[in-house]
Amino acid sequence: MKQLVFPFFLLLLAHHAIAQRAGWSSRMAIKLNTSASGAGINGNVTGYPLAVSLHANNFNFAAAIANGADVRFSETPDGPFLPHSIEWWDPMAKEALLWVRIPEVKGNSHNQTIYLHYGNPSASAADQSAMVFPTTEGFTGVWHLQEPGNTLPGGYADATGNAANATGVNMMPYSTVSSPLGKGQRFRYNEKQWIKVDGEQRKLFDHVEQLTFSIWAYAETYSNKGDEAKRVLPGYETMFAKGDNSWRLQKFGIRNWHQPEADLIEICVERTSPRGDLCVIGKTDMKLKQWYHITGIQDFPYVHLYVNGKLERTEKFDTPWKSDDHPVGIGNQSQFPEKGGRYWDGVLDEARVIGKVKDANWIKLDYESQRPGSKLLEFQAPVSGK
Repeated sequence: MKQLVFPFFLLLLAHHAIAQRAGWSSRMAIKLNTSASGAGINGNVTGYPLAVSLHANNFNFAAAIANGADVRFSETPDGPFLPHSIEWWDPMAKEALLWVRIPEVKGNSHNQTIYLHYGNPSASAADQSAMVFPTTEGFTGVWHLQEPGNTLPGGYADATGNAANATGVNMMPYSTVSSPLGKGQRFRYNEKQWIKVDGEQRKLFDHVEQLTFSIWAYAETYSNKGDEAKRVLPGYETMFAKGDNSWRLQKFGIRNWHQPEADLIEICVERTSPRGDLCVIGKTDMKLKQWYHITGIQDFPYVHLYVNGKLERTEKFDTPWKSDDHPVGIGNQSQFPEKGGRYWDGVLDEARVIGKVKDANWIKLDYESQRPGSKLLEFQAPVSGK
């Protein structure tokens, strides 16, 4: 009996895969190169949300539905479709950014391939953002920041199932600009622009001992000159934080505080007793008008700072940590937004909070797969057929 059931089960899977392909006229193989000639990722990375950037040189937009609703991904030519989500699709400009969840990206390999399927005029949209960034795997909040600049309640969508949608403060339609990943948000210091996650949702982000948070950042100027009357120190500009007494990422002071002179990055945790800041200061001189991918890791009692996929510094803080009840701020210090003058002046993109510790392979893959000029994906010639 078992010999009859097992082949029948496989036959059902085969029929299901064939049924999925009905109507799709084209596919394109995309090779993943994690070897030294590509992204240079040493170990396997599981459950990874992969960014796939399409443009006129690697994709024929005229062959797909105008809004990309027929686009699908699979691991084999006839395998089941993978969860994916469309962040940005502009057929006129021939630009798109999609996210697809890869069960496992193989390290140090040039043999892995995924397949992009398209060309089905009757297909319906199948966006599965909550499955690409599943809360069951620690994703607490993911903000792509591709929306037209706005101040609508919840006007900046959270890509996870938590629906921790963020609200712009003084943001304007012109705030949306090109970024490494589709579109990002331009923040102007003098206009006190920032984005916040407030209300009950903010409590989701009270991660303390296990946390990964990251963002892409580009500074136009460093504009915080400080205010002696208000006892506000100069040079602190916040990229991403849950208040000043919780996890946070910011520029640390002014250049001449440091020797040699530099604009340095710091991430901090807050200890419970005696109350105070516990900070990890990076080594990178964060130059103006350059993109940086910054990742903070809290893995009690260790705090790690990564810049552009590389570990910069680790500190051990073995006193208990805490998280205060403040909004999450993108582009400003949310604990005292008006007084502190810590507004960002520049562009921010792809802000993420994950309530788990990600390893060095994951962090490097984030940078190498998302950065301009990435060598991870190699697009092959399209073929006709299902």
